[in-house]
Amino acid sequence: MGESMERAGEAASKKVHADTMTSPEMAAHRRRDGILVLPVGCFEMHGVQVGMACDTFMVEAACRILAEEWDAVIMPPIHYTYPGATARWPGGVPVTPLETLGHVIAVVKAILRNGFKKLVLVSLHGPNTPMIQLALRNVFEETGELPILFFPDEGGLLRLVEKECGQPHGEAALYLASLYLCGRHGEFDPACSEDEKEPRRVPAFESLGKLWRRGVSMPYCYISPWDHVGNYPGLTLEDAPRLARLYREAILEQARGLPEDYERYQQDMRQAIKDAPWDQL
Repeated sequence: MGESMERAGEAASKKVHADTMTSPEMAAHRRRDGILVLPVGCFEMHGVQVGMACDTFMVEAACRILAEEWDAVIMPPIHYTYPGATARWPGGVPVTPLETLGHVIAVVKAILRNGFKKLVLVSLHGPNTPMIQLALRNVFEETGELPILFFPDEGGLLRLVEKECGQPHGEAALYLASLYLCGRHGEFDPACSEDEKEPRRVPAFESLGKLWRRGVSMPYCYISPWDHVGNYPGLTLEDAPRLARLYREAILEQARGLPEDYERYQQDMRQAIKDAPWDQL
């Protein structure tokens, strides 16, 4: 029995996706106190060029990079979340913010209940940030467990792309790189046709821009498919490898030392809770 578990542990070290691992392999990862990464994406309109699951592919690619670096395991993604301003456009799955919040809380608590203590959620979809932050605080208050959210710097990635390519390319470039990293290269042709070169128009209303500049947050919806990601001509399928290299370098730079910082954070928080300074007043 012991030898079979050791073999399972060796097999687990060669896999990064939980959905192809066995229960003994997952048990071996749990005994090592290994990190789980949980991609949280979205399924929504991304203009007339980029695919509906863009945000999920981008975080799956990031998770592949992180899992290799951290010897972590990637959980199956949370794919359907509140889309935000694209909710009314065809093809999306517009679950509500409260439905998203409840589902994220339920999944996170179930993973922790199964004995995994180091859980890193990864997301790039803007509306996910406040919901995941609230979900993790809720989980902490209910359970005392300490999962965290890693949000890749999309703006920094896009600036790297612009520097590399000599012009901006928007999320189409990150989508192209992500599909390449996820083994789905060729399923997206980034070339823009003449009628797809509509200039980007954000915000959808002049009044939105005026309110944003005053620090106001409010619900809104896009009135044009170009309002979301826009279209930037000039990319080709041949750009995928160098964009994937940029993506990998940027993710690793941002996440350098994160496992060690996460370990120390958990130790600090648990000690603080144990000391209960609030009871010493």
